[in-house]
Amino acid sequence: MTLPWMAERIQLRAIASLRPHAGNARVHDAAQLAQIMASMQAFGFTNPLLVDEDGVLIAGHGRLAAAEALGITKVPVIVLKHLAPAQKEALRLADNRIAENATWDQALLRDALASVQAAEIDLAALGFSADELAGILAAAGEAVSDGDAPEALPADTAENPSAPAIGEDADDPADAEPETPRQAVSRPGDLWLLGAHRLLCGDSTDAATVARVMECDRAAMLFTSPPYGNQRAYTTGGVSDWDALMQGVFQHLDAALRPDGQALVNLGLIHRENEWQPYWEGWLEWMRARGWRRFGLYTWDQGPGLPGDWNGRLAPAFELVFHFNRMARQANKIIPCKWAGTPNKGSGLRAADGEVKAYTHIGQPVQDMRIPDAVLRITRHKGRGIETEHPAVFPVALPDFLMRAC
Repeated sequence: MTLPWMAERIQLRAIASLRPHAGNARVHDAAQLAQIMASMQAFGFTNPLLVDEDGVLIAGHGRLAAAEALGITKVPVIVLKHLAPAQKEALRLADNRIAENATWDQALLRDALASVQAAEIDLAALGFSADELAGILAAAGEAVSDGDAPEALPADTAENPSAPAIGEDADDPADAEPETPRQAVSRPGDLWLLGAHRLLCGDSTDAATVARVMECDRAAMLFTSPPYGNQRAYTTGGVSDWDALMQGVFQHLDAALRPDGQALVNLGLIHRENEWQPYWEGWLEWMRARGWRRFGLYTWDQGPGLPGDWNGRLAPAFELVFHFNRMARQANKIIPCKWAGTPNKGSGLRAADGEVKAYTHIGQPVQDMRIPDAVLRITRHKGRGIETEHPAVFPVALPDFLMRAC
C-alpha cells in the first residue's frame, strides 16, 4: 500500500484566503489558544493546516486562530482535494479524537520534562497547564520515577548509627492511601479526640478553625514546606513576591508556637540562568529581626539522584530544612547506638586553642540511644500517581521523624 506524500503538497497561503469550518465541533478556549501561541513563538509554525479545495479548514482551527492573534499573515497549508464531504467531516473528528486516545509513559514524561526544564526552555510552550506541570515536575523533583527499582543504600548503612533506616522501602505502609469509604463519616466542623491528639475536619487557613482545634494551647513545633521561590504557577496565579508570602505567613508564629517552639521549614534549590538562587536570604534576615534564630540547618538526603541531564549539574538528591527557635530545647535521643553498653574508649575533643581536652567518659558504657544527625536520610516519596493530585507529596516518615527528634 502506498500513501501520498503530503509534505510535497505544502503551500504558503494568506490567512485571508482561508475559512474556518462552520460546523467545527472542537472548541478552543482562550487558555488553549495562549498555549498554541506560546508554542508557535517558541518553535515556529511546525504543523501545516489541512484545507479543502475551497480553503475551508479540515484540521488546524486552533492554529489558525493563534496565527491570526499573533499577526501572522501567511501560513503553511496542505490542500486535500481527494476527500468526499463525508470524509472531510470524518477526518475533522478523527484528527482530534485519535490524539486524545494516547496515554503518557509517566516515567519517560518526567525525564523529558526535567531535561527541558534543565535546559531553561519555557515550559509554557509545551501545552501543559500550570497545575499539570507542577504535579509532574514535583514528581521528578520529589519522587523516583514510576517503575524504578529503589536503589539499595550502602552496605554499611544498616550498621551506621548515623543513618536511621526510615522511609527506605518503596511502599512504606504509612504512605499508602486508605481505601475511600463508601460513605464519608466526617463533616466539616467535626472534632475528633484521639487520646492526647485532636483532629479537626476543616480549613487550616481559617483562624477560627485553628483556634478551635488548638483550644488555648500553642504548638510545640511547626514543620512546613512553602513554595520554593517563584518557580511554580499555582492555581492562585503564582507567587509574584515570595518574601511577601513568607512574611505574611510567618508573622503569625508568635501566636501559633509556644515560647520554646521549634520552627522547621523545608526549602529546595532553584536555578535561574545556570546559577542556584539563594532566594531565602531576605526572609532569613526578616526572621532574625523578629527574634527567630537560625538555630540549625539540616540536609534532607532524599535517596538516589533524579533522572535527567540537569544542564551539566549533578543529579538533585537533597533539600534543606531550616531550624528556627528563640529558646533551645533538648533534641530527643531516638537513634540506637551501635556500641551501646560497651566501655567507652573515646578521646577528648580539640578546643579552640588547639589543645585536646581530657575525656571524662572513659570506661563508662556507651549510651543506648543518641541524638539524630543533621543529615535526614529519608527516601523521597515514590511516585504512584498521587503526585498528580498535589504538587509536593512528602513521605510520612519526614514529618514523623522531625516530630520525634525535635
